[in-house]
Amino acid sequence: MRHLAAIGALCFLISGSFASAQVQVSAQTERSNFLLYERVDLIVTVANAGASDLVLNNEEGHPWLSFLVSKHNRLPVRPERRGTFKPVSLRVGETKTLRINLTPLFSFREEGDYKASAVIDLPGEGQIISDSVPFTVLRGREVWSQTRPVEGSHRVYSLIRFSPQPDRTNLYLRVEDPSENVVYANLSLGEVVAYIDPEVFFDPQGNLHVIQPIAMSTYLYTRADPSGKILHQGVFKTFQAIRPRLAKLEDGNIIVVGGMEENPNIPRENLSDGQKKISGQIEKRPDAPNIGQGPAPAPEVTPSAGPGPAPDITPNPGPGIPH
Repeated sequence: MRHLAAIGALCFLISGSFASAQVQVSAQTERSNFLLYERVDLIVTVANAGASDLVLNNEEGHPWLSFLVSKHNRLPVRPERRGTFKPVSLRVGETKTLRINLTPLFSFREEGDYKASAVIDLPGEGQIISDSVPFTVLRGREVWSQTRPVEGSHRVYSLIRFSPQPDRTNLYLRVEDPSENVVYANLSLGEVVAYIDPEVFFDPQGNLHVIQPIAMSTYLYTRADPSGKILHQGVFKTFQAIRPRLAKLEDGNIIVVGGMEENPNIPRENLSDGQKKISGQIEKRPDAPNIGQGPAPAPEVTPSAGPGPAPDITPNPGPGIPH
């Protein structure tokens, strides 16, 4: 019996070595700190080091790509659902890079230290597991929150200060429905100056209006819909010693008074602590992964072998993230 077990273990090791000789996989994150419920992108690089072309495909419903996530105490984090990915073909010597959003798969519900690895399954040949990538999930600091009725339920709107980098503090908008365990949005609105809280108003349509200081005499205005989708952003500067602020009209609509809005197409000098850099082109922030919209078709995986950013692949999220 011991001989049979040893033979089985040897066969597994041999098949694993064949698989690793054919395929090489590595993983990384672009930063180490993430806000609770924020998308955690794992950047996976796959290389065909074998002597023949390769197609990574799902066999009998088993995905060719999966992930292992554990907490700092090495306890595994149970996946909430399994992602589905389109086949990826690799010519001999070809390398492709994928950007995978782990949040819909694992629903990180607690702050703390985590580690994640990518796993590639080659049917009949074994698995290849990347080195683990450490990252930390933090709660941030809530600076404003309000609950409002929306479509028969109650949504909680929150603004949170969080530092994704040691030298940068961003203001995040989170929209959630605790009773349905759904997070509709959890996204960065942009940088915010320390110790100065934003102004916030709702209009009669349920849109959220926020104005936040991003540098000396410079403010970022954001309008978002009831689900947290960004509708408009613009930069305002203090004008004639009058800073921009939000004001509510008699009909309940919200406007920016004071200051002067910059033309987003004109590059401007960057400022930080009086000389800090902010982007000269106002760019619409991407929506947070819409985790509460139910099942969706599997995304089309079209990785690029050349330079440039990895394609953004958000697995089928299924139901919302439970708290």
